Amino acid sequence: GLPTPSHTPHMLSAQLLALQPHALSTPALTPKTRRGSSFWSEAWTEPLLFQSAWRMTLDIQSGGARLAVPLEITFSDEPVASGDFRWTVEEPTCCPARRLLASAGAFVGPKGEVSVEARPGGWLAEPPDRCGRSALRFYIDFPDGAQRNGAALPPGRAFFRAACWDGAQLRQFEAEAAAVRAELDALGAAAEASASLGLSAERAEAAVPSERRQLLEYQLEIIERSMPDERGVLPGPGDLQMAAGGELSIKTDGVANMWGLISSNFDTIGGFSFAPIRPAGAEVS
Repeated sequence: GLPTPSHTPHMLSAQLLALQPHALSTPALTPKTRRGSSFWSEAWTEPLLFQSAWRMTLDIQSGGARLAVPLEITFSDEPVASGDFRWTVEEPTCCPARRLLASAGAFVGPKGEVSVEARPGGWLAEPPDRCGRSALRFYIDFPDGAQRNGAALPPGRAFFRAACWDGAQLRQFEAEAAAVRAELDALGAAAEASASLGLSAERAEAAVPSERRQLLEYQLEIIERSMPDERGVLPGPGDLQMAAGGELSIKTDGVANMWGLISSNFDTIGGFSFAPIRPAGAEVS
């Protein structure tokens, strides 16, 4: 649990540094030895995602127009031919990527169904953060892009960012967040009661230590930073929990960054949603 706070205000920063409940400790990594594996494609994520297939729908909106492109992807265990993810800024530059298989997409345009070519890309999952969240990054190449009523997916490489969690860890931290919220609610009620009784500042502080509230708020902020957003999660193989959606970005290099020689610029142009198409634990033929 949390350390017992001192009532000396200048001690707060030291207490925050010493704050080490299990929710804030980094999980131990025990990667298995396998060709192409590394610290950056961490062991529990690799076997759980390997060969899992998902239905994915790109969602790009612009000026009231919408482009929705469904396709299917599979997280292969085969290393990408080029070796590393040579990404920059938002993307790891030192990390072995796995091959991402992608089917062609399609949408209905003014003249009927339009096919969207998608070429295989790559994926990796970063090591989990303090609260078990693993950032999932992948890319797919769309050589011709797609456009519908002004909403467009430009030709070229599209970059995707989502997250996944180990189910047991996610449930643990959700329970811990709920416990912290409950204690904060109780402290808030006690503070209101102290105020209604007209207690002095010293007696009110003794009844509801402000440092205790700050420590709890800090702990809750750390946990919630790693929790799923309002879209929630989807069950995957082996109790993996996949974020139900994420962000879609493209590179926008130009004169300002010397066309990517200095660094790469990325613009978020839309999002995407996931839906499972292969039951958890199903074998791939």
